[in-house]
Amino acid sequence: MDRLKGKVAIITGAAQGIGACTARIFVQEGAKVVVADMNETDGRAVAAELGENAAFFKLNVTDYNAWKECVAVTKATFGKLNVLINNAGISYRKDIAGTSLEEWDRTIAVNQTGVFYGMQVAIEEMRTNGEKCSIANASSIEGLVAESAFFAYCASKGAVTLMTKAAALYCGENRLNIRVNSVHPGYIITPMAYDDARQNGQTIEEYSAEFIQKHPIGYLGKPEDIAYGYVYLSSDEADFVSGTQLAIDGCYTAQ
Repeated sequence: MDRLKGKVAIITGAAQGIGACTARIFVQEGAKVVVADMNETDGRAVAAELGENAAFFKLNVTDYNAWKECVAVTKATFGKLNVLINNAGISYRKDIAGTSLEEWDRTIAVNQTGVFYGMQVAIEEMRTNGEKCSIANASSIEGLVAESAFFAYCASKGAVTLMTKAAALYCGENRLNIRVNSVHPGYIITPMAYDDARQNGQTIEEYSAEFIQKHPIGYLGKPEDIAYGYVYLSSDEADFVSGTQLAIDGCYTAQ
C-alpha cells in the first residue's frame, strides 16, 4: 500500500469518475493529493473524504494563471510537487460536419491546451525539487485510432499523444528527473459515459451494449482500471518508462 509513499500529486478532473477514483487510490498508496476540478461541490467532498492527505483546488485547466496558483498552493500545502495527472477532459459526439466552432474551441482548450499549460507549469516546478517526478496525461484510444463520431475529441487526444512524447524528450534531453507518459483508456463507465449516452439519446444500458461490441475482451472498463495505470506510471516501478503510451482498452486498439 506504499507504492506512492512520500509523493505529492495534482490530479485534474478529480471531482468524479476516473479522477476521483485515482485520488482515492493515490492516498491509499501513500500519496498526498490536490483534488483539482471546476466542480467545487463534488471536489470538496472527495478531498474531505480523504482527510489530511488531500486538499481541494478549484481549477479551470484553460486558465494559465490558475495553473500557476494551483502549483503554488500545492507546494504551500504539502511542500512540493512530484506528480501531475492531467486527467480532466470533455467530449462531444459530433462528426466533422456536425462539430460547431464553439464545440471545437472548447474541446481543444480543455483537452489539449489545458494539458500543455499543466505540463509547462509542473515541469517548471518539478525541475528544481531534487526528487523523481512524473507526469501522466489522459489521452484516449482515440488518440491512437480514429472514430468519425468524435471528431474534435480525436483531434485533441491525438495531439496529447504527441505532446507527451515531445515533453518526455525535452525532459530526457535536458536530464530532468521527470518522466512523461500518456494513458489511453478504452470506454469506461463514468459520468462522461452517461453524458455521452444522453447526447445520443441512449440509456446507459444501450450505450454499454453498443460499445461492448467494440472491445474484444467483452466488457467495458472501470475507473479503477485507469487509476491503477496512473499509479504505476507515477511510481518508482516505472523508473525507465517515459515517452510511451499505456493503452488500457480491453484489446480495442489491438484490432
